[in-house]
Amino acid sequence: MIIKTLELQNFRNYDALKARFEKGINYIYGENAEGKTNILEAIYFLSLTRSFRTSDVSDLIKKGTGFARIFAEISDNNSTKRIEITFNKNGKKITINGKNVAKISELNSLINVIAFIPKNTNLLKDSPKDRRRFINIYLSKFSNNYLKILNVYEKILKERNDAFKAYNINRTLLEILTNQLVELNKQIFMFRKKFIDEINKYISDIFKEVTKKEKKLFVEYKTFINDASSIEEFIKEEFKKVEKEEYSKKQTLIGVHKDDFEIYIDDKNAGLYGSQGENRMSVLSLILSLYFLNKDDKPIVILDDILSELDHNHEKNLIDYLKTFNQVFITNTAKSEYFDGKYYYYLKDRELKEEE
Repeated sequence: MIIKTLELQNFRNYDALKARFEKGINYIYGENAEGKTNILEAIYFLSLTRSFRTSDVSDLIKKGTGFARIFAEISDNNSTKRIEITFNKNGKKITINGKNVAKISELNSLINVIAFIPKNTNLLKDSPKDRRRFINIYLSKFSNNYLKILNVYEKILKERNDAFKAYNINRTLLEILTNQLVELNKQIFMFRKKFIDEINKYISDIFKEVTKKEKKLFVEYKTFINDASSIEEFIKEEFKKVEKEEYSKKQTLIGVHKDDFEIYIDDKNAGLYGSQGENRMSVLSLILSLYFLNKDDKPIVILDDILSELDHNHEKNLIDYLKTFNQVFITNTAKSEYFDGKYYYYLKDRELKEEE
């Protein structure tokens, strides 16, 4: 799918914006603080009605107004659909072709967007919580079932922790909750392992293409489950091992809510020993690998300010590599001497103009 048109109203710094985009690379350039990132943020918002910059939708509404609106026409080979999202501080209204949408999963199945933003460079040095969030967001884009299971897991985990804190601990209730948690741990582990296994099919080749270095990239899934042959039995045994300590500390001590991942360049942990440049290219390769996970419907790729920290060779390599992608949005403060495509857009005074 691709985005053909985009309209913004009261979104961030825009009173109103109308734009038409094309298949291939759409290159948006202009001075800082003009609102280039805001356009990409709106495109990303179309996928899961969440921002990559804030968890508070009120931040997206232009000051002095009471609501914001995003409208887009998206098309594939067979049809065109119109998505409209209107929101204020009290909630959101989503329509597809004029019909109300009650579940975000309907939107997620229609449009998928993956994004590289400047703060992603620190992903490998950030906390495990940030890397779990990364996995959860993107796995949710590829599987609505995963999001449902994850929500149930978090609910049962809270109930189990609350049960430990009760004045008189109900051991029967704890056993029930533990059994439920065992099954949920198993399901989430299997989703995540398959997801990372799929990423590992592509990430190394992507890294070689954009860096022109013959180095192997590998994502290692860090979890408490190390026996994939009899997962359920293994999880049960692990819970038995920590049972006394959990009663003592009054909390759940193991589970996929503590999972993490690391990226290795050859045998070097990039997060611990990689340079800033290696971290940037490793995370970029990780994100671009997501493009290949869905064979039938390729996601839209947005790359915010990606070129500013790249040298000329990496800039050329990346742009050459992206030419085969279905639809890509790149923002930068200036044109690139390596981009010979015809879809340049110049942003000035909150007006986006297509250049020849």
